[in-house]
Amino acid sequence: MSSFMKDVVAEVLQRNRTPAPAGPATPVASAVSCTADSKKNCTPTCSTPGNCPKPELTLPLKRINYQKEQAAKRLASIAAEAAGAAGSALSVLSSPLPAATQVRKPASPAHTDSLQQKADPPVKEQPGQGRQFAEQYLSPLLQRTLSWPEQQDNTRAVSAPASATEQQDPLEPVQLPAADMEVWLFPRIRDDLRPLLGSPGRNYSAAGVISAPSCHPGQLFAAEELLPQDSGLEADISWSADGGSFELKLFGQDYQLVADKLKQLTARMQDGANSAVRIWISREPGRLLRRYFSGGPQEAVAVVAGSTRWNSIGIAEQWLQRNPGSGLRLCTERGYSILTGTAEQMAASAPGLAGLSAPCRRT
Repeated sequence: MSSFMKDVVAEVLQRNRTPAPAGPATPVASAVSCTADSKKNCTPTCSTPGNCPKPELTLPLKRINYQKEQAAKRLASIAAEAAGAAGSALSVLSSPLPAATQVRKPASPAHTDSLQQKADPPVKEQPGQGRQFAEQYLSPLLQRTLSWPEQQDNTRAVSAPASATEQQDPLEPVQLPAADMEVWLFPRIRDDLRPLLGSPGRNYSAAGVISAPSCHPGQLFAAEELLPQDSGLEADISWSADGGSFELKLFGQDYQLVADKLKQLTARMQDGANSAVRIWISREPGRLLRRYFSGGPQEAVAVVAGSTRWNSIGIAEQWLQRNPGSGLRLCTERGYSILTGTAEQMAASAPGLAGLSAPCRRT
């Protein structure tokens, strides 16, 4: 490098050099003071004192990292802006008063009333004011930490159980409540269900089934009394005097009518279920009762059912011996006893028979 270029570089470095703190001046050696007569100011490598080269100045260089300085400035400005905006947003959301409310000095008691009258009325926060402020001044990350009332309402609406709004299909089969028996309603008879119900040749659209583990006379008396009241219904009954299970199938076009009739039948069949002795009386029995209880066309029927077969027979015999002029005849079956006679004889005997058991059903 030529001496001219070295001088230029030295001058530039001298300009960029950071001035040292004020203190006692220290002499700096200069190559100009090196003469032929003195080697004091020459460098140790100078062999010819009169022609010593000028020593190179070694100045400390300050390397500036502009990227770090700019990043620090940006982070400082963002942090200051976020802190100020967050404080403003919280003050707006938590207080109904404006954020720039002036601080007033406490007034004397004499001027309290006048100051209260002159005080500005509270400003109501408009719906969405806090959200608009946050969206304008807060970063998206800070906005996520805030909770809005409409978000809470939406959360409650979503968490509500969906089953509260769902409605059951009215044509779906449903089991009706009943004690000691099973009751099902089929509002719509599908084609594959008709063979199971035993109605392949029927055109009814609704059906119902009552099933019990055992047969008792009250089931037939309930069907005899309630079924003829509705001509639009048809019933199939499976009942045996020797015991076994009971089954009643009911068919109709109106499923609501079928449901009502099922409820009436189950309620009547359960009358007096907790009684030790149950009595059923019919002064004009129909075809169903005559078929199972051997009553003639002009005969009335009364059935006495005790806890056992001999309990039924003993109670019926006691009553006949106490009422020898009743004219009623006794017939026994497996779990009950049958009393038959004319309608007049049965009408006269009904009060005494009713005394054998509280639940006494007349038809």
